[in-house]
This record gives sequence, structure tokens and C-alpha cells, in this order.
Amino acid sequence: MRIYKNLVLDKFQEEAINAIDNQESILISAPTGAGKTLVAEYAIDSAIAKNKGIIYTAPVKALSNQKYRDFRKLYKDKVGILTGDVSINPGSPIMIMTTEIFRNVILTEPKRLDNKEWIIFDEIHYLDDFERGTVWEESIMLMPRHLKILALSATVPNIDQITLWIRTIHHIPIKVIKEDRRPVPLSFYFQCNDQIFSTLRGLRNSELISENFPKSRRKDQRLFMQLKPNRINTIFKHLKEENLLPCIYFSFSRKRTEIFAQELAMYNFLNPEEKKEITSLYEKLLKTFDLEHEPTSLYLFDLVKNGIAFHHAGLLPTLKEVIERLFTSKLLKAIFTTETFALGINMPARTVIFDDLRKFYGQYHRNIKTRDFYQMAGRAGRRGIDKKGFVFMRINPFNVSKRELKEIIYGESEEIKSQLRSNYATILNLYKDMQEKIYDIYPLSFHYFQSKERKKEDVLNLLKNKILLLKELDYITSDNKLSWKGEFASRMYSYELQIGQLYENGFLESLSEKELAILISSLVYEPRRGQRKPTLGKYTQRMQGLLESTIKQIHKTEKKYRVYPLSKRFYFHLSQLTCLWFDGIEFSKLAQFTDIDEGELVRYLRMNIQVLRELLSFEGVKEDFKKKVKNVLKRINRDVIDAEKQLRQEI
Repeated sequence: MRIYKNLVLDKFQEEAINAIDNQESILISAPTGAGKTLVAEYAIDSAIAKNKGIIYTAPVKALSNQKYRDFRKLYKDKVGILTGDVSINPGSPIMIMTTEIFRNVILTEPKRLDNKEWIIFDEIHYLDDFERGTVWEESIMLMPRHLKILALSATVPNIDQITLWIRTIHHIPIKVIKEDRRPVPLSFYFQCNDQIFSTLRGLRNSELISENFPKSRRKDQRLFMQLKPNRINTIFKHLKEENLLPCIYFSFSRKRTEIFAQELAMYNFLNPEEKKEITSLYEKLLKTFDLEHEPTSLYLFDLVKNGIAFHHAGLLPTLKEVIERLFTSKLLKAIFTTETFALGINMPARTVIFDDLRKFYGQYHRNIKTRDFYQMAGRAGRRGIDKKGFVFMRINPFNVSKRELKEIIYGESEEIKSQLRSNYATILNLYKDMQEKIYDIYPLSFHYFQSKERKKEDVLNLLKNKILLLKELDYITSDNKLSWKGEFASRMYSYELQIGQLYENGFLESLSEKELAILISSLVYEPRRGQRKPTLGKYTQRMQGLLESTIKQIHKTEKKYRVYPLSKRFYFHLSQLTCLWFDGIEFSKLAQFTDIDEGELVRYLRMNIQVLRELLSFEGVKEDFKKKVKNVLKRINRDVIDAEKQLRQEI
């Protein structure tokens, strides 16, 4: 076990380490960059010393991958990872998983957790995430009782409520540790009318922004004509003169990250020695990841040589990793990126800039939440290097008022709210063991713990309706057992009814390997708003017609039982690209056939792999069909799509 006594620990870290030694579960609420990871590493060391194991869950694959690399450096071959499209050393004592995979293991292979001592939930405030929150809630509800919990969270006001919920359902002692102090305090600055304001009071006194933002202000043409645009050069000139680099510039638009990086290309932030060093490192990393001839990596070269780069989900995963390596080398001085860069990835800078204070939250645009603001702002200030971190906000007076600005910066973080929306697969797996006692599960949920009676009734009625639907469609038999189809669908998370119905009527088995690849890609793809429908070939049109008929029948049944949201439709935007990739085209040549970003295309093809592996996980699948699925996997899981290849790559 590594030595921690010689380290200078913060009070909350000492408190957490003592709790681990006392075999207590722990929930830590602390700001970004406060040092929560050290506590997780102590729990891991403690378990390994007793020949026990741990599960480390993260909300997104990018964070899981980073933790795998970090832990491999510390614990060598004792580390494994499972993320749906990756399975490396799955029997290892230290297992890193996405939370979805952990939930699935609980339901289908619980014995794999028998020798594990801890479950570490990183970023547990993801309970509040509209898309993924339900998985976190189900994981906590259903986890084996022998596991101790170490939950790490950004600062949230209702952390005591979450702790009481966990204590109530698991009947375990769980210690709450709160740390409000930032190891590196933050200073706030504002760019408005192309001026830099060092205080919020100075900005407010300037009368450039209104107090409560009346509607008439949006139509104030006189003010609009007088305002100067906030220039990117102005803010970076200030940063360079004041020695406030390196800087992370957050934008909620992939395109804007690239535009701003290019605008800044005239600046050179590196001295000759640094330029030589970063050029050498970049060339080495491109060679390591076989990116030497990739167009975007070549486009980035001139930027990188000046200490500038951009980073977003539209880039190839390997290229994103290269950029991350450059940033940790301390040679990149300005990185333009989207908000995912702030998610748990340990990459602090001296300064953080917000391009905008409004973002899209799943269904609508709104001012950024205080919690999300500090998730990103907390990257400012490097512990042990900077005495304080600097946060700059670019202000559009027509988008934000003084009151709103004050609420974002100084308001209390938003409470975590339950996002419980159990899917059919979870229900089927629970019903398999509990039958009609499944209704006893809901009172264990955070949703039940938080909600008033009306909402509780609504959720319970939805669960009852889903079970009635599953019975009508023969996923559950008349004697309250899972049918063959029910067993099959219980493995197909998010696509249960689509795959179940298509396999039952023989359609899946009738497909050729290429057709199966097309069908899976149509199942996982989600088109962007306003995206044009693709032109389809005759056979794909026929397949689309048959699938449309299937999904209409599913929707009809769901509407009958008032089950919403409806099961996902099939979208054929990737059909041509899937065919080309299946036939062996080089990835670099796919760009000419689509306007979909490279990183997005990789993500969808990797989602195909996850669905194909789920098909193989059910032993009842016929051998001929299983062989077909394996062949499709081989065709798709190659080159940059092979996530395991990327993770196995030594750097």
C-alpha cells in the first residue's frame, strides 16, 4: 500500500481516509479540483491490501478511459475496464465501468461482484442528468448489500437528502463529508463591449447590462449600434500581458471552438525551445496513434506549433487523446473545447473562459446552472502552482441581466432531482426474480424519497402499464415468468421491443450480414434537428418500410397503455456509410460521403458494437445467427473504431 502519512492532506481528505479505515461508506461533496481522487485511490489501495477488489464507475466513456490509463500507471495489470464496446481484463480486482455497465452486471451477473469491497461512484451528481440519471439511481438501489459506497460529488445543497436516502434503503452507516473551500480560490472577470472588467460591480456600474432584463432591451437598437463586439484577440492579449496562461476556453458549440482557434492562429504563445518540444511530441503521438496522414491532425499542426488547439466530441477519439496529452505536457497554452473537457478529467489551467452563459439542456436553452458553471470554472487554478484561478466571462448584454449573472456566479448550486425512467430491460430483469413483488422496488428509489404522492402514483402506474404491455406482447408469460423473447429482450438495453419483435417474426435472422449492420446502425442513430433525410437505395427503402411497420405497432401498443416516451424509431442516415465501412473502405475516405463529424461517426459505430455484443450475450440465440453477428462485429470493429486497440496503446 502506498504511503499517505507523508502527504500534506486537507481536513476533508483526512476525515475520509479515517472513515475508510473504519469500514464506513462515504459521500463526499467538494468543489472541482479539491482532491477527491486521492480518497478514491486510498480506498483502492485499502481493498487491494486485503485481496479484495473495487468497482470504479464514471458517467461517460471518455472519463472511464482516462481512469483506466491513470490507474494502469499506478496498479499495472490489476486494472480492467468494461464500457460496452471495450472489455479488457474483465476479471481484474480493479474494474472500471460506465455506470450503465455496472447496473447491467448487478442485474445479469451479480456473482462477478462477490469479491469486491467498494463501489466508487465518481460524479454522483449525475443522478440529476436527464439521459443518464436513472442508471445511477437504479445502480444505487439495486447494488449488492456487501459493497461499501464511496460517492464523489461536486458541491450540491441536498447532499444530506441523498445520504439519508441511501441509509434508508441499505441500512448502512454512511458518513457525509462536505468541503466548501477551494484549494485555489477563483477571481472573476468580464468582457463586455470589448472591455475587460475586473469586478462584477464595475460591470454593473457601467450600465452596459440591465438589472432585470426587460423585454424592451432586446429591441434597443441604439444600444445595439453603440456596442462593440467582444473580440477574441482582446481577451487573449490581456491574458498574455498579465501572464494568465495556460487557458481553457469553453464553448457550447463544436464549430465555434474551431473558429476561435483559427482566429487566434496569428498568436505565438511558445518560445523556440517549447515550439521544438511540442512539435516533436505531437509528431510522436500522431505516429503512435497512426494519425500522421489524418486531415484534421494535419490541420491542427500549425496551431499546435503556436501552443493552440481545439478539442470536442466531433474529433476522432485518438486525436482527442493526443490533444489531452499535449495539454498535460503544459506546452499547450490555449485550448478551445466543449464542456465535456471539464467532466472529471484532471486537466486544470490557470484561466478558464466562458464563451457564453447560456446552453442547451436537452429540450431548451437556458442560463447555465450554477453547478455546471463551477464544474467548468473549477478547472481554473492549478493546485500547488497558482495562488488563485482566473475565470473570464464574455458577456452579451442582450442575453443576460445583472440579476441573472449574480445568480449564476453567487447563487446556490441546484439540488439533485431524481430522473428515474426505468427501461424495459431493467423491468424484465427485476421481474424475472421478483414477479409481482416488483412493485416493492419503487419505494426504494430516490424518486419515491423526493416526490409527493401524486408523482409517486404516476410512476407506479407507469410501471404497472409497462408490465401489462410486456404481458400483452408475450415478454412475460401467463404464469408470470419471462418468455424466451423476454429473456432475449432483457439483454437489449434501450432497444428491447424493437429487437425482440424483429427476432420473433424472423426478420433479424433473414438478414444478410451487411443488412444486419444497416439495421443496427438505423437503431442507434439519432438525427440532429433539421438534418436532411438521406436518399436510400431500393432495398434499404423496403427495409425501412418493414421496420416502420414494426415500430408503428410497438407505438400503438405503448399508446394503448399510456407508456411514454415511445420506443425509438429507426433512422437510416448512416446506411450508406455503414455499407462502405462494412465493405472495407478506409476511415479517412468516409468524410466525402457525409457531413457527420468523425468523432460522432466513431461513437455511433461503437454503439453498433455494443448492440451486437448484447445480441451475443444471450445463449439462446441460434448458432447460425450468432455466427452472422460475429462476422458483422469483425467487419465493423476495426481501425479507429476498435476502442480496445486505442486503450491498449502504450504512450
